[in-house]
Amino acid sequence: MYNCSVENIEYICNMTHHLYNVPVYYVDNQYKLTYQVTPVNFPRNPLFPSEYEIMTDLFSNMEIQQFPVLRETIYLEKYFAIRICADHQWNGSIIVGPIINFRMTEEIIRVTLSDLFTQADNKELKEYYDRVPVMSNFNFIHLSMVVYFMLYQEQLTLDDILMKNENERSKKELEIEQPYNQIIDDRQNNLIHTEIDKEKKLFDFIRLGRTDKVLETFHTIHKQGKKSVLSKTSYLRSQKNLAISLITLATRSAVEGGVYQEIAYNLSDLYILKIEELTDSQGVEDLMEDAVLDFAERVEHSKKHKYSKPINICRNYIFNHLNERITIAQLAQMTALNPNYLSNLFKKEVGISISQFILKTKIEEAQNLLMYSQYSLAEISILLNFYDQSYFAKVFKTYTGCTPKQFKDQRNNDK
Repeated sequence: MYNCSVENIEYICNMTHHLYNVPVYYVDNQYKLTYQVTPVNFPRNPLFPSEYEIMTDLFSNMEIQQFPVLRETIYLEKYFAIRICADHQWNGSIIVGPIINFRMTEEIIRVTLSDLFTQADNKELKEYYDRVPVMSNFNFIHLSMVVYFMLYQEQLTLDDILMKNENERSKKELEIEQPYNQIIDDRQNNLIHTEIDKEKKLFDFIRLGRTDKVLETFHTIHKQGKKSVLSKTSYLRSQKNLAISLITLATRSAVEGGVYQEIAYNLSDLYILKIEELTDSQGVEDLMEDAVLDFAERVEHSKKHKYSKPINICRNYIFNHLNERITIAQLAQMTALNPNYLSNLFKKEVGISISQFILKTKIEEAQNLLMYSQYSLAEISILLNFYDQSYFAKVFKTYTGCTPKQFKDQRNNDK
């Protein structure tokens, strides 16, 4: 560093905060806080007594090196620290954070606290997380590179930082037992894992939407072969882990079979959440059966409309970006096709134009929102990028035969 004066360090702290709107602290070599710049009324984490405790917990054991040191609290907050060294003496550190990688919902907060056996006021913690800046890991590491360059006029690469921040776990902790002893025992007891071709056949049937074969194959697999033990402490936990593995593979097979990716992965999440709620192994078995059949049925339904790869790319993109403005030019660029050719191909395969398909898909999404969410009609109109509510109502009636209000009232009466 050319000049580590207090004025320069404070300038770097201020610039970092104002450019990225993140909290920035400067602590001396005893971790005493000497300077800070944070967003207005930025709260401290209510689960820690002070910023001092957080910083000492995270960084007091770091070696005296100049590269950015990345740390994460058990509550998913991320920080980095860079030591200020001059004339081979450690004068202090700039610490940046907290940030989080995604906005914390009440459900995520509840589950996180439950995992950590922590008693806390969820409302107070939600207010805290709502104020913490959201930033991707990629951008956060690059921010550390910028601060480092301002301090030392030395360029780092992403690999430099990641390699130097490798997990410090000992190799002994990460070693697993060799499989051969277990294999010898299993052979003597005539127990072997299910042959891979049988498992492959199950997932092929899901990918092909062969509902007539899925259950037959599922039961064949589960009536023979060794069931993996995926937990040393609980048979039920082992069954749940096995079910999660199966649902993960079934999800990928369904996507390959033509099910919308977002539908498949959200369905997977719902099944896994349901698995975690079950309290008996038979329930887990039954839910696995339901899951593989459900995925196969959804593939079977999607197979009724076989589309070419460019059209599937368009359909998936439209489904995942209904709240944005979608143009034919965007879709043409994604598929590397001429816009006119893509338009003609889309209408030939799907039966309607791209613009009609976008509106139709938006109205289907609007129906789901009216049935399963608490959004108002005005909010749904804005969410799906209609320029006003009256136009939304007009398009809705064109595709459904009734207004959004009539649709919602009818569904409420049916309950």
